[in-house]
Amino acid sequence: MTIATAIVQNTPLFGKMFTVDKSTGLEEINAWPALMIMASFVWLVVAGLLGLVMPVTQIFDLNTDWFYTTLTLHGAALAFPFSFQLMIGVGLHRAGGCVGKPITGWLPAMAFIGMNLGAALLTIAVLMGLKVSLVVMYPLPLVGAQMGVWSMNSVILGFTGIYLVLACMILFYPLLVLKMLFFGKKREDLVLSARSLNDPGMLGMTLSALTLLIAGLPLVTVGTTLLAALYGVIPMSMAAWAAEPVVFQYAFFIFAHNLMEAMALMVMSAMYATLPLYLADGSRQLFSNKLANTALWILLLTSITSFLHHFYTLYPNQPASLSYWGNIMSWGTGIGAAIGIFTVLATIWQHGLRAQPAIMAVLLGWVLYILDGASALVTSNLAWTFQLHGTMWQSGHTMTVLVAMSIMWMGVLYHHYPVITGRNLDPVLGTWFNRLFAVGGIGAALVMLAGGAAGMPRRFADWNQEGWMLYGNLILVFGLILGAAFVVYVYNLLKSRETTSTLGTRVATA
Repeated sequence: MTIATAIVQNTPLFGKMFTVDKSTGLEEINAWPALMIMASFVWLVVAGLLGLVMPVTQIFDLNTDWFYTTLTLHGAALAFPFSFQLMIGVGLHRAGGCVGKPITGWLPAMAFIGMNLGAALLTIAVLMGLKVSLVVMYPLPLVGAQMGVWSMNSVILGFTGIYLVLACMILFYPLLVLKMLFFGKKREDLVLSARSLNDPGMLGMTLSALTLLIAGLPLVTVGTTLLAALYGVIPMSMAAWAAEPVVFQYAFFIFAHNLMEAMALMVMSAMYATLPLYLADGSRQLFSNKLANTALWILLLTSITSFLHHFYTLYPNQPASLSYWGNIMSWGTGIGAAIGIFTVLATIWQHGLRAQPAIMAVLLGWVLYILDGASALVTSNLAWTFQLHGTMWQSGHTMTVLVAMSIMWMGVLYHHYPVITGRNLDPVLGTWFNRLFAVGGIGAALVMLAGGAAGMPRRFADWNQEGWMLYGNLILVFGLILGAAFVVYVYNLLKSRETTSTLGTRVATA
């Protein structure tokens, strides 16, 4: 029994949901993904409870400090240890079953430790007073310490946590994926559904890992230098170049924006890999692999420099022409998305669809992702971004893309769950999850976008002051519905029943 399996089995409540099935001989591709997925659901509960506190502080006129604390923690927990870690766990399991490589060794262990220890340290730092958004506007953390808003110790602890999370996303996870895809010996006993790198489902995963690694290296360099200076390993004068706000912000956004694009490539690859398994005629073929791969390449090439549209206020540090270039490339991603949309719809039209909960959850998340993409194209436009970038529109865009990607991975997890645990989920509960999510997820997204369009500011603790409580109350209502959807999903995990046969589990999940 592996360490990962032991941790899962000894974890109260959550361990019951993801107990690893060791009877199939697949523990080497099940254990670490199961542990990562389990941990992601722990953070989902944390993020959900924190999400309730924000509107409650508004409705009952509680301490505004609670609002800013929970806002930071909610966003961080939802984005990284939940959404990204869920992607890691499910994606690694899919990769292992496609290439027949075990998920073992120090890389998955370091990815798990980096993500969860880092998120825990950041949580402690925020509870100590550090309050930064998902977009770390450097040197705001240092300025806050200098002004006595929070302590320098909280800054050092927070930066340590962020660094560990980044190490997971930029180094350990991408290197693990590339190691599995290109190195090591294939083992037939671990193959569930053999796929080559020409397959759109595998190509997207490869491009995503390379994007994270390459786009993240500048931030690793800057972050390592700053952290070394904060801990006194090197004099602060040697880190002066990294402490320049323009240097830090460019390094940060090169990665942060491409992080979202890398996750987009992953969810598109997951769509391409999962959809054929639910076609009504049993063909297991996309309408066109060439079109699917073309969409992935266009998304990659256009997204690399689209981050430049975030720097619309940095003129003259950034020439206006580069801001417009970022705008153009952002709209260029829409071309890749349009080709992907056509490929998916044409596949369903040509072959039909078995509308089971797993694929319907993936498609629901995909619809929400398309809606979010449309909102992103609006704010990437330089004329509109001056009006909307500081409003709830941008918060709605950020949260919607995270929720959309998460629901897609929860759909893929629904499909992989029997081979990981040896148990099946209840399709009736799965259908109810999809229904509740459709109302809550899409409703919350539209309300936040509408609030932003009406001028509702983001990271603002007094909605009553300017008459924004209508949008706040609607966000709470749809948020509760979305929370109910997640409760149904978790209950389904707890209620899951053992499969009737090992062979049936392997075939169904292939």
